[in-house]
Amino acid sequence: MLLLGAAFGRLLYVLWRSPRGTPVVLTAGAALTAPAVLAGFGNALSFTPVTAGAGLLAGPASARRPIGDGG
Repeated sequence: MLLLGAAFGRLLYVLWRSPRGTPVVLTAGAALTAPAVLAGFGNALSFTPVTAGAGLLAGPASARRPIGDGG
């Protein structure tokens, strides 16, 4: 539980420091909070689509450079 909380806290920190726009970061943070809360009380992360969806949402939202930015 402590490791899960640390990973979630780190993800929120990375989203906070992300160069993405505020709506993208707030949406990603809110959408990732729901599975985190459910994982605290049950086995939500044991289902592959939930874990993969969280990763697919967290990756682009916390990327340093927006996709298609060139350079």
